[in-house]
Parts: sequence; C-alpha cells; structure tokens
Amino acid sequence: MGILTNTVSKECKRIEFMIGEYRKVKDSLPKGTLSPKKIGNQTYYYLKYRDGDRIVSDYVHKEDLENLTELIEHRKHTEVMIRSLKDELKKAKSLLKSR
Repeated sequence: MGILTNTVSKECKRIEFMIGEYRKVKDSLPKGTLSPKKIGNQTYYYLKYRDGDRIVSDYVHKEDLENLTELIEHRKHTEVMIRSLKDELKKAKSLLKSR
C-alpha cells in the first residue's frame, strides 16, 4: 500500500468518525424552525417541526426563545458540516478507487 493510498484511507476513516460524531450532536438538538405569530399587539413564537406525516407547532416561552434560537442555528451548522464531510468522503473514496 503506497503512502498516498494509506493517507487517503486514514482520512476516510477520520471523516466517517467525524460524520458519526456530528450526527450524535445533531440528534441531541431540537429540529424545526421558529415561526412568529402576531396576535393583537403581541408576537408569539412557535417551534414548528415534522413528526411523521404531521406538522407539530409548540409554543415557545419568551425566556426560552434566545436559547432555542441558538440551538436551532447550531443544528443547521451541524447539518452543513455533515453534508460537507460526506462530499469529502465521496471524493476520497473515488480517489482510492482510481488507484
């Protein structure tokens, strides 16, 4: 096994490990989007997400809004990282096949 092949093979294993770790983080974070609803002069926020075939709308208390917003942004970032790592893995595996 050549040095390049060995290095790319190790990189594939590292990427697979990182994808697994990011998936664990993603699964621990809330899914969905925040949806504002104006009733009278007040704005209320709801967390909307899918549960099977139905869409669930959960009320979000004002004191939880900032923290929930950060968690949702963190989940979105994690999903972007997973997609990026999958692309890298695909490229690395195609490089291994061509050798």
